Amino acid sequence: MNHLLRLFAVVTLLTASLVHAASFEGKVTLAMEMGKGQKQVLDYSIKGSAMRIDMTAEDQTFATIMDLEKMEMLMLMPEQQMYMIMPIKDKVEAAVDEALAKDPSIEKTGRTDTILGYKCDEYVTKDRNVTTEIWVAEGLGSFMGLGNSGGGGAMGGMFGGKKKAAAAGWEAKFKGKPGFPLRVISRDAKSRETFKMEATKIEPGTLPASLFQAPAGWQKFQMPNMGDMLKGLGQ
Repeated sequence: MNHLLRLFAVVTLLTASLVHAASFEGKVTLAMEMGKGQKQVLDYSIKGSAMRIDMTAEDQTFATIMDLEKMEMLMLMPEQQMYMIMPIKDKVEAAVDEALAKDPSIEKTGRTDTILGYKCDEYVTKDRNVTTEIWVAEGLGSFMGLGNSGGGGAMGGMFGGKKKAAAAGWEAKFKGKPGFPLRVISRDAKSRETFKMEATKIEPGTLPASLFQAPAGWQKFQMPNMGDMLKGLGQ
């Protein structure tokens, strides 16, 4: 479960660039490989400042809706027909501060490639013992962060992982700049691939507002108040 939530963190940071591109609305498919043969395919939809991520993994279906204006995350639980709202403002700010504290080397190599019809420029960065190549395309908004090569990302710890993932410092260098990474590959000191991300489909189009809301009739899940629980135990 924690592994899946950390995946959501990576995609949330990545797709925030599309959310901030006012001209983009539609659906995107993202394929990720995270070592040891672990593969995930995520479908997400973007409209204005909101995005929805749908993923099926480990025989479970998950969906999250992010509102970057309200800085809230809506988690949908289809099997229980329930949803939960979580504030994320403080966690995002902490992740950005951590990324800004790092200063990795970044080099534009001059190499180019075309991915899904978009011309991409290659950048290479080294952070600790990890070398990452990032293929950046223009025309899809400004990059708002990705997460480190391990797949946890700068926000990994906010979702209850056993170990808080360290933020990749190069995120701060790209944050807010024109360009969106359509391919990211990280390798360790022995040149072993540890993480790969690649966009496989980009479908611009108008989406209904209802897609970014909790379905009618679903119950809102309330986290238990620890104070009330302790009072109950004392009775």
